[in-house]
Amino acid sequence: MNILYLSLDERPCNYDYPQAIARLQPQITLIVPPKSRLGVKKQPAPLDKLWAWLQASVGNCQVAILSLEMLVYGGLLPSRLHQDDTATLLNRLAGLRALKNTQPQLKILASTLIMRTPAYDSSEEEPDYYAEFGARIFRWGWLHDQQQRQGLADAEAAELARVDAELPAAVLDDYRQRRQRNLRVNQEAIALVAQGVIDFLAIPQDDCARYGFTALERQQLTQAIARQRLQHRIHLYPGADEVGCTLLARAYSQHQGESPGLYPLYSSPHGAATIPLYEDRPLNISVPAHILAAGGQIAASPEQAAAILAVNTPGQVMQEAWDHPAQDITYTTHRNLRVFVARVASEVAVGRPVAIADVAFTNGGETELITMLDDAALWDDLLAYAGWNTCCNTLGTAIATTILGLGSGEAGAIATQKSLASSKTGPIKPLCARKSPKIIYPRSALPITTSTARKQPSRLKSLVASNLIGKPHFNILFITGMSHCKSLHPGNDFLRLDSPLSVSQFCPASLPICRSEP
Repeated sequence: MNILYLSLDERPCNYDYPQAIARLQPQITLIVPPKSRLGVKKQPAPLDKLWAWLQASVGNCQVAILSLEMLVYGGLLPSRLHQDDTATLLNRLAGLRALKNTQPQLKILASTLIMRTPAYDSSEEEPDYYAEFGARIFRWGWLHDQQQRQGLADAEAAELARVDAELPAAVLDDYRQRRQRNLRVNQEAIALVAQGVIDFLAIPQDDCARYGFTALERQQLTQAIARQRLQHRIHLYPGADEVGCTLLARAYSQHQGESPGLYPLYSSPHGAATIPLYEDRPLNISVPAHILAAGGQIAASPEQAAAILAVNTPGQVMQEAWDHPAQDITYTTHRNLRVFVARVASEVAVGRPVAIADVAFTNGGETELITMLDDAALWDDLLAYAGWNTCCNTLGTAIATTILGLGSGEAGAIATQKSLASSKTGPIKPLCARKSPKIIYPRSALPITTSTARKQPSRLKSLVASNLIGKPHFNILFITGMSHCKSLHPGNDFLRLDSPLSVSQFCPASLPICRSEP
């Protein structure tokens, strides 16, 4: 099956992760553009060249997975920064209609985001004025939405008046107009579904909240979807950077003519009802949404499931991963990790595939869970693991890895071949050879096996220290089957270890565990 894949942007989570997951199934050929066609951060992709590549490459494909942010704006960040008028944006989107006319057999699975509204002052990924007015723009949207839906207390009304007075009219007008143009593109994308141009549309909400601009726009879009009875062809839920993986899993499930059942197993019933940071609904509402969007279904029991999706939740309050040493007391009073790990072990013991979505903290996995799983010798028997960035980013990648990993001849691998890329000093060789090496090591990768970690601790300490000192940003990505790895991200370099326990044992104490990419 040939699948053309156009990612949300050039970052590894959008460009590389789906390619790694696709390699779980050799029957899938994922056709992607060169990174040079995708732009860099705030620099938009060259859209003329990108559309030309799309039209030239899609002829032999059965499915196209397309990010509308990339096709219409030139990428995720450009979708927040552009100055294009509505007519220009809609004209670009109309290119999909022409594409479908020339390729009527092509199944188009598309995604388009509801633009995020960060709650803090920073222009790193937003317009320049967000560095000074970002938090107040967020509060303005929140309070206006809350006022319309349920009213404001006196203190909240006073805060709205103050924020309204402090925000320059030109800043607020620019921000609202930009959002309105993006909303219009999303509404037209819904129309393309109704017309049969787009076969399936995912609308993730990027960094959303209970009230605010995102909630207001979500309400308009859900009403439009319901009016046209498109609920089965358009799914709207929290998320963003996992959407390429989600649509890949959906394309594979449809090609197989199957809808694998996943049984959600939560580490805490209280945590399952928690609204995660950066999201607008309880975790146990988002989990089914992601399973359905990926082409799966909810299994009623473990016995009826193709796999167990073990979801490590917070106790009652979710925190950032870097706050792990000072975790809220409900992580222990409203959750029992011993019971959770024992349940995972019992499912593994009877031969059921188990994947772990580690969302107890945002922006990283949980060190305590990792060590407990390692102590229980469960890593080699897990089908998949993810723990990074937002809750729904983790869910999407874990679910996609699970769906493509089921029945795979490479079900224990992120990649299907050993590939050591060259670093500045040349290829880095594994310290301990594997009989069947299956991990692809990115540039500057340092592979270390479990046996090395245990037999050569001094060597490992030296290697870790030389690679990580002064480079504090790192993150757990995937751990799948026999090729478990913990990926640490110092810039674009990676350190991958077979045993997550080794990281906690041998990383310098000054380095935080489970940080996300900057």
